[in-house]
Amino acid sequence: MILFRYMALFFYYGVANKLPSASFTKLGVSLRRFCCGYIFRSQGCNVNIAKGVHFGRGANVSIGKNSGLGEGTYITTLGEVIIGDDVMIGPQVMILTGGHEYKDPNVLLREQNQSVKSVFIGDDVWIGARAVILPGVSIGNRAIVAAGAVVTKDVENNMIVAGNPAKIIGRVPMG
Repeated sequence: MILFRYMALFFYYGVANKLPSASFTKLGVSLRRFCCGYIFRSQGCNVNIAKGVHFGRGANVSIGKNSGLGEGTYITTLGEVIIGDDVMIGPQVMILTGGHEYKDPNVLLREQNQSVKSVFIGDDVWIGARAVILPGVSIGNRAIVAAGAVVTKDVENNMIVAGNPAKIIGRVPMG
């Protein structure tokens, strides 16, 4: 199985990642979905991975059914990234799971330990273009993250956040 995983990674980054997104043809989406079925920890049905999405080796990514990653999205996978069902992630979103410590004044910044924290994104979430989700953040169900927002803290269910750092600007109507 590990051989298939590495072959899928090679094909994904070498070919499938460069093919057009769904608006032009479904071939690219189908090939990326097929590859990610071997790469990701788990993948639901009807997942849409657009052109240019990067996720390192992808072994720590789980994505639910009917969810999509927009063009140019970048996910660091030092920690786990769990994306729920029916999630829309816009283009060029960054989901980060790691960084460097900085507290020891006797150690160069580049030589300090890594800090790794997982990211959780609930169901029925919309993340706008160029938003940044920082390590350790959980985004609740039916939340909206505005384009360009920098999410430094957890977002509760049904909340709309925007800005840098992201702050609550409203609630998603409930039916």
